[in-house]
Amino acid sequence: MGAGVILFAIVAHFVLLPKASGSGNLASITPVLLALSLAGCVASIFLSTRVPRPASAEPADSFWQRAGQPALIVWALLEGAALLALVLYSHTGSRAAIATAAVAVFVFVLLNPAYFEGR
Repeated sequence: MGAGVILFAIVAHFVLLPKASGSGNLASITPVLLALSLAGCVASIFLSTRVPRPASAEPADSFWQRAGQPALIVWALLEGAALLALVLYSHTGSRAAIATAAVAVFVFVLLNPAYFEGR
């Protein structure tokens, strides 16, 4: 998921951004969309507490049977937040949008599967 976001960021920067024709009607709602993206990041951090902790000596397969669905919700929120910011960046060229996407990718790195298995 995180690799897909990074690849889309590369495409957005080198392919979509040069072809963008101004910000269109997005200029007025850019702060709202960026706030929504950051809210998705914060919500995913709070929802990460719903991912169960592994029991002692529990195999990874049985842990992910229990933890898969809550972890996927966390990662889906992060991916949505990152993609929203990247689409906004590709249409407006806003540095705030690419920074917001970077925050989402950073949280992706923090909330990786090894983090959930090792807590």
